[in-house]
Amino acid sequence: MSEGTVEAGGQEPVMDAGADAAASETVDLGAANNAEPKMFDADYVKSLRQEAAKYRTQAKEMGDKAAKYDEYVESQKSEQQKMQDSLATLEKERDELRSNLMRQEVAARKQLPPSLVARLQGSTPEELEADADSLLTELRGQFVERSKPSPEETGAGVVGNADSQTVDDFLKVLASRRNR
Repeated sequence: MSEGTVEAGGQEPVMDAGADAAASETVDLGAANNAEPKMFDADYVKSLRQEAAKYRTQAKEMGDKAAKYDEYVESQKSEQQKMQDSLATLEKERDELRSNLMRQEVAARKQLPPSLVARLQGSTPEELEADADSLLTELRGQFVERSKPSPEETGAGVVGNADSQTVDDFLKVLASRRNR
């Protein structure tokens, strides 16, 4: 091999110091294939190496940009997680407010005093209404039973007009207590 050529498997081209000598130098790339050697001009090989260096530089820059993008995606994931946590909190508050509103509406329809609204249990209006009905039934029973004095209390049996009290009377008493 002469001093201005490089075979197909060679690492570095050998350059002459003179400009005239560089123009006439060639690179042998066919010797590695055991075929007829192909000769390329040293300027052509130099331009190919410069082009390859440019692509390596671009690839490195793109790798740096890809790393920055990956960091950005990771930072956005944490932002997304914050947003998801916030959304979950807001949804929970919304559900609690809906539940309280539903209790208030059922209590208003059933004419329950505000102090008993929190005692209503259920997740649907039907369940809440059934619970309100059972609570009212229990309260009505307690109110009517307490309003009737026992024979031991009066000494001669029931005194007064205790049997004339109705559920409406009970609700009126509850409403008057609420309005005070």
